Amino acid sequence: MREMKDSGVEWVGEIPADWDVLRNKNTFTCRKKLVGAESSTIQLLSLTTKGIRKKDVNNAEGKLPESFDTYQYVQVDELVMCLFDLDCSAVFSGISPYFGMISPAYKVLSCLKNMVPRYAEYWFKYVSDGRKFNHYAKNIRYTLSYEEFSSLPILVPHIDIQKKIVSFLDSKCSKIDDIIARGQAAIEKLKEYKLSVITEAVTKGLNPEASMKDSGYEFIGKIPATWRVLQLRYVGKCQNGISKSGEFFGTGFPFVSYSDVYKNYELPVTTSGLIESSESERKSYSVQKGDVFFTRTSETIEEVGLTAVCLKSIEKATFAGFLIRVRPNKDIINPLFSKYYFRSEHHRQFIVKEMNLVTRASLGQELLKRLPVLLPPLHEQQEISTYLENKCVAIDQSISKKQLVIDKLTEYKKSLIYEVVTGKKEV
Repeated sequence: MREMKDSGVEWVGEIPADWDVLRNKNTFTCRKKLVGAESSTIQLLSLTTKGIRKKDVNNAEGKLPESFDTYQYVQVDELVMCLFDLDCSAVFSGISPYFGMISPAYKVLSCLKNMVPRYAEYWFKYVSDGRKFNHYAKNIRYTLSYEEFSSLPILVPHIDIQKKIVSFLDSKCSKIDDIIARGQAAIEKLKEYKLSVITEAVTKGLNPEASMKDSGYEFIGKIPATWRVLQLRYVGKCQNGISKSGEFFGTGFPFVSYSDVYKNYELPVTTSGLIESSESERKSYSVQKGDVFFTRTSETIEEVGLTAVCLKSIEKATFAGFLIRVRPNKDIINPLFSKYYFRSEHHRQFIVKEMNLVTRASLGQELLKRLPVLLPPLHEQQEISTYLENKCVAIDQSISKKQLVIDKLTEYKKSLIYEVVTGKKEV
């Protein structure tokens, strides 16, 4: 068994006696060389949750600057560090397999002779997964200056040990990642199947022998002859959510957030937020059974127009300004039918098609009011809802089982990286 010593770093604990604890400034150099007028000839890169990726300037999602002249060079095997939003950012670092340019908001590091780039990447993976640098950041956005970052500790085993660690973790993590990728692919197929089941039921009904008629919309096609088609403006009333400054949030009354809608087909009984709201605001922005909430704005079109339905009124609640509430007219649409109908594929097709006509991903009431809504007779809405509840529960259970396996593998990978890069496990 190896001799161990106290690292002197609370969140690391004991390390092998022959390992060094250095500062980042002793293992990296930071430089910032702007591409300038050469920007049009340099590959654009992006720091993502899957590492450094090439980005197509002519077909890129998200916001892009008018000019890339202020972007900085990145060389192969250099580390790109995101030293802001440490409390919530999905990415902290990545090693570049490419030569290119990247946003000046990041820090670009080169390894000194005592540091193997891939070992450094695994070390910062451990740091990021546990948010280990958070308590060193002293401002609201959890940002570290480079001077602060450069004084923080890093474990430095002998260069040969670093190479062994990289070889071991590359082998182990690639196998774990392959299993996770297969699980995620299976989940995506189940989600696609669920969506197809929903779309078929809410556009064609459950009776294959039903007489059909033209819906009047090419992307919907034929629908049962007894169904009506109305624009959303005739189904219910639209209302944008409440808009207040930050000091009003965190205490007070229930608040339906963007994520409450984005992540769910139906609103959770307990909302994720609180807000200090007045009696008149709670009346104007109330959350009642049957209300349908649409996401109104996002970075991408795919995240706009997603819905969640309120199946149980939430007393004294209000809802976010990034949402639109549709309160259906009486006896026109079953809340459970709404839950599935507004998540169906043809609904998404309409939103995406119409959103492509505007310059930013923001859903306005006038566009939403044009949304076609298929309305079976109420008794048939109930039949469809009951069928979909039973069918989707089974699919969701299969998804949950696969997600549980992925979550366990993800945690195992994190613990493995921690044990190896801190010397708790010898390789």
